[in-house]
Amino acid sequence: MSINLELHLDHLHISDAVVEKIQSRLDGLDEERNDITGAYVSVKQMSGKPTVNLYEATVVLYHKPENLTGSAKSRDIPEAIADALVGVERQLRKARSAIRDRRKRAVKASKLLTD
Repeated sequence: MSINLELHLDHLHISDAVVEKIQSRLDGLDEERNDITGAYVSVKQMSGKPTVNLYEATVVLYHKPENLTGSAKSRDIPEAIADALVGVERQLRKARSAIRDRRKRAVKASKLLTD
């Protein structure tokens, strides 16, 4: 299943290949799971001088039970997006691990009560 992706580029342009790469990375996060409902990617230019460009990318992953957010700054738009995606992926792994641990503790507690 493909994750619904919203892009906000703030008057910037990125190639279709970059959009496809973002979509494929997001789709890889949702394999056989139903905890991600969508994603929002925002890219904006931080400095206005024509010779010095700094971009900030923010990725919001609509995840159950809490949304996850990653942000990164770079001189290159694809690099900023990739770094923000890495941050969101790290948070997603931690969130899924915490849910798994909670379920394991609940199973152990229920076994103790029934024994």
